[in-house]
Amino acid sequence: MSSPASGHVTAPRPWTAAEARAAGLREMSRRPPLRTYLRLLWQRREFALLVPLGEMRQRNMDTLLGGSWHVLNPLFQAGIYYLLFGVLLQQRAEIDNYPAWLIIGLFLFGFTQKSVQSSARIIVTKAGMLRSLNFPAGILPISVNLSELLAFIPAAAVMLFVVLATGERPALVWVLIVPLIALQFLMNLGLSLLVARLTVHFRDLDNLLNHLLRMWMYFSGVLFPIDLAPEGWIRELLRINPPHTFLATARGLLLDGTLDVRSATWAAGWTVGALVVGLLFFHRYEGRYSNAA
Repeated sequence: MSSPASGHVTAPRPWTAAEARAAGLREMSRRPPLRTYLRLLWQRREFALLVPLGEMRQRNMDTLLGGSWHVLNPLFQAGIYYLLFGVLLQQRAEIDNYPAWLIIGLFLFGFTQKSVQSSARIIVTKAGMLRSLNFPAGILPISVNLSELLAFIPAAAVMLFVVLATGERPALVWVLIVPLIALQFLMNLGLSLLVARLTVHFRDLDNLLNHLLRMWMYFSGVLFPIDLAPEGWIRELLRINPPHTFLATARGLLLDGTLDVRSATWAAGWTVGALVVGLLFFHRYEGRYSNAA
């Protein structure tokens, strides 16, 4: 897993036509109705999961520490940001448990960042497979997001360990972190569907994403609290910023032992909105993605 600001994204493992045929993918040259399309995606769920499992085994195989880099990268980044914002700029004075607060922000935002960036060029790079098999193109961003979810699971375990190691006591509300991550996964998927299609039309978006996501990180309260922003509509707008609603909910659960109902409600709303808009937007171009290359 890459750090939220590094911009480095591990290239997906090449998918073979044999894997696709083994999963039962077949020709689909025109856009089906949405209900039929959803059914086709569900029927291909085994292939959507098969590729991420293989990719997880392939990632970092040529490095000494292997899959440990999924956790080490954000931890190293957290150490750098802690020295910069926590020690030099004294942001830790504003927050009781700044190390855990920072780790939660970096890990959760990194989950969204990696999912969106990894999905940006997935249609463009796999257009050849779509031409030869013409399976539902939505399988591709779904598979990428499942891969990032699998990579995030050990990172989430380390995040919880850091929270415990910094003195926080477990509370019953901690179990809500599981549905919160599930919601974030669905929001990531909606954003990924949106970005995957936009990149088909605007190839420069792939290069711009790193800068846009870094700016989004600064506006989402990952490194410093939103309360430092000017009072009024600017602060309120930052509070309902999609990533911040997830961060605020997670920090409330893990650090305060409470559920921030307002942030959780906004997080659920952003999830539904992103998933519906992303799916509808992506589906409208189905049947033409094979011409993306």
